[in-house]
Amino acid sequence: MTHLTRTTARTLALVTLSALLGAHAQKATDLSVALYAANPEAPAPTAGWDTGEVIRARTGVNLKFTMLPTGADGDNKLGSLAAANDLPDLFEIRNRNLFYQLIRQGQVAPVSSLLPQMPQRTKARYGNAMRNGLVNENGQMYGLQEPATLSRQYGIMVRQDWLEKLNLKTPTTLDEFLNVARAFTERDPDGNGRKDTFGYCGVIDFDTAGILPGLGLGNHFQWVYGAYGVPGTWNYRAGAAFAANVRNPNYRKATEYVRKLVDARVMDPDWATMKRSDLRNRWQQGKCGLFFESVGGLIAGFKNFEANNPKGDLRFVPVPKGPSGSRSMGTFANAGTLLVVSKKAMDAGKGPAIAKFLEWAHSGEGYFQLAFGKKGTDYTLVGGVPTVTTTNVNGRLTNTQLRFLALNGQAAELKGRYGTLKFSDGRSVNVYNLLMDTRRNNNWIDRSGDLVVPAAPNQADIDRYVSESLVQFVLGQRPLNDGNWKSFTDGLNGLNFAGYEKNAYAALKAGGFVK
Repeated sequence: MTHLTRTTARTLALVTLSALLGAHAQKATDLSVALYAANPEAPAPTAGWDTGEVIRARTGVNLKFTMLPTGADGDNKLGSLAAANDLPDLFEIRNRNLFYQLIRQGQVAPVSSLLPQMPQRTKARYGNAMRNGLVNENGQMYGLQEPATLSRQYGIMVRQDWLEKLNLKTPTTLDEFLNVARAFTERDPDGNGRKDTFGYCGVIDFDTAGILPGLGLGNHFQWVYGAYGVPGTWNYRAGAAFAANVRNPNYRKATEYVRKLVDARVMDPDWATMKRSDLRNRWQQGKCGLFFESVGGLIAGFKNFEANNPKGDLRFVPVPKGPSGSRSMGTFANAGTLLVVSKKAMDAGKGPAIAKFLEWAHSGEGYFQLAFGKKGTDYTLVGGVPTVTTTNVNGRLTNTQLRFLALNGQAAELKGRYGTLKFSDGRSVNVYNLLMDTRRNNNWIDRSGDLVVPAAPNQADIDRYVSESLVQFVLGQRPLNDGNWKSFTDGLNGLNFAGYEKNAYAALKAGGFVK
């Protein structure tokens, strides 16, 4: 192509974009959108933001984007906006209790009229009746419930180099797990002459990113309860057999196993008060032989790990089996981002603009722009897989702050998000393969129905009572015997736990999750 031809092509492109901008300027719709921060570590978009300009050119939407803070702060912000009757036109909501509260207050609109206006998105994302049931109230569909795009990304990682050094096999049962953890603690696997390593590193953590922690000790110990057939909060059995797992005798046996880990001193003595960030520092420093982690956590900590452990080798191990052969890493919900439209926006006639914007974000240019940034600058396609090319990390993350509207969880997307980690000595780790391993090998149990279970009025008290009681048992602060266990379960009566179970069963049955 000659210089003149290239100049002419660029001029035509600018004229075309200007024409599009001009055309849409005549009928642009102002749209306020609020999502939880996809990349909270990166700056929020500012005026002149590339992605905002493309959205305006392609969809005729003047986007006003707000990043919600994660956790309770985000819930509080939405609650404040609702109290002021100033909810965004389109927004994400994670707190299901708040979602139902806004429905009852008449602040959010039914969305079924939008579905035929975005046919490709609806076909791919909103065609599952069971999942749509998670957002139905009185026969009306009040939310756009996306399928999960990243779930079951956690597992138990092992120092494979330590296994080989100590001539140990990958543990497959709870007994073998304890034996390996004991060896990692007592036999100096890092060879530094000091007893400064731990067999298993886990903390009390209730992260809900792609998994469901349930009542009790949280995600990092769900695999123990899974080995006794009682992972998660509910057993999903019908009729009189339905109950919270905490009432099952096997729940006590699982708690006794955690107590064995503590008694064997294979865990960090501070585990009950440590945070997830503390755990991550420990394994990156080379202190943990087995630990609970996600593929995202592995990517984030890989450089530190390699710097401290240049010969280290990390793998996921299949979740170990319990005495009767049960095994499960835990429970998850096949439901991702929940999008809601305010009644004010629908009444103002913004429904078609919202549908057009979401349909554009679903595929093609819109999908790639929101999920991976600016093509040729932030990423390029290699064999159909989006591959990040920019070194301007913050710029790319800012360009993808709306990615929760676009992500679909398909293989090409996951391969683009979870690529290959390379050690300095030439070894490599394919993180996408690790993700597939932990999904396939850990017997994760779908408990999407948990999302329709209404929180008890005293939910925080129930959560605290169960968690703190279990901690007391496994730390030995409270002897784990028949009398104390009965006292613990009897204590649930004072919290109207039976009422919580009754309401849970009714909601699960109405949603078709139990027969």
